[in-house]
Amino acid sequence: MTHPSPPSLPPAKFGIVDLFAGPGGLDIAATIMKDEGVESIGVEWDDATRATRAAAGLLTTDVKDVAALGPCDPSVVEATVLTGGPPCQSFSVAGSRKGHEALDDVLRLATRLADHEDEASFDVAWKEVKAETDAMSDDRTGFVLQPLRWIMEAKLKRRRPYEVVVLEQVPTVLPVWKHFVEILRRTGYAAEAHVLHTEDFGVPQTRRRAVLIAQFDPENVHRKVPFPKATHQRYRKGAERLPARDEHHAGSLFDEVEPWVSMGDALRATRTTDFVMVSNYGSGGDPKNRGRRGSGEPAPTITGKVRRNRLYPLKWDRSGELVIREEDELDRLSFEEAGLLQSFPAAYPWRSTDVAQQIGNAIPPRLSLHILSVALLREPPQDKWFTLLKEWGPQEKPPLSTAPPVSARRSAPPQISVVAPSAAPGRPRTGAPAKISAK
Repeated sequence: MTHPSPPSLPPAKFGIVDLFAGPGGLDIAATIMKDEGVESIGVEWDDATRATRAAAGLLTTDVKDVAALGPCDPSVVEATVLTGGPPCQSFSVAGSRKGHEALDDVLRLATRLADHEDEASFDVAWKEVKAETDAMSDDRTGFVLQPLRWIMEAKLKRRRPYEVVVLEQVPTVLPVWKHFVEILRRTGYAAEAHVLHTEDFGVPQTRRRAVLIAQFDPENVHRKVPFPKATHQRYRKGAERLPARDEHHAGSLFDEVEPWVSMGDALRATRTTDFVMVSNYGSGGDPKNRGRRGSGEPAPTITGKVRRNRLYPLKWDRSGELVIREEDELDRLSFEEAGLLQSFPAAYPWRSTDVAQQIGNAIPPRLSLHILSVALLREPPQDKWFTLLKEWGPQEKPPLSTAPPVSARRSAPPQISVVAPSAAPGRPRTGAPAKISAK
């Protein structure tokens, strides 16, 4: 009796192994870039998320645990690029002493993994580091060190370093990425880490991500590393949306950027009238002061609790005050709509019962296109890729599953969304970082 071969990454110019891969925010971008020699395989623990990846036709390793794999494993040995967004709850609690202590631990342990020149000494260091992280009250603290282990083992054990490394997480992780930058420079990489705003790149949502990009270049480790340049307007509370680029006056300071992409733009197939979103999160630490945004603005950060956000018709009284009545509440966001606000295609085949968490944990595919294009090709993404992303459909027939597909809801094209009139008071900005479990 023969058994099918386990999934493995085929040889490619840019073969990506994506750690903590989630539902496929980066892997979808890789499929769009296939003609540039890009292939990807993801490592993902969560079974529900793996079901979504399978339905989308994405390559996923049989082994679920990032810690149980390494760069020499046959399923990923061909990879030339390492990407990942390790979970980081243990030190992402703003202002908590516990969070700062975990961050200090990560920086200290990362230093112990640096500057090894042979496999044996690294193995000793990793064994000691792993024993310490396993003994911590929150063993997730060690997850953020896994990409560093993979990088070092690729160089010392596989004898073939990753040509490119891309890591991303919530902004709280930036000090870790900055520390990794120093380690990677000593390992032969030109590396930098910065915080990116998703709406700067056409994602219809305000979300910040700490991104590290490293390129193997032993002779020039201190050179500047290219990062994506903003293509769209930054959202700020009370700011007016720019006119479309073709409506700008010649010589305008904004000739290089498009207006932000709004919720109304993203949901034009399912929302026919203007609306206001009342966030699940309170502004300024006050849970009663719910943030509000109109459909002419980007959404606040999409999290695993996205279904708790409430939607109402956009109405103003004579004094310019927003009118919200409980009896007017609209249908809450569908999973398809929440995915669209993350820049996933409408046809994305979400699976299982925790879809909201999958969506909230994901990196937006549109941001991934910008990051991968600059990191791999050192040039901006091609315009056609964004069209392909919108039109994307599953590459293979989904396998039989007990989890039903998420239903899609479509209706007539909407009216153009508008921002609140100038007489209205500024609405508070909201959007706490998404809770990360598998991504």
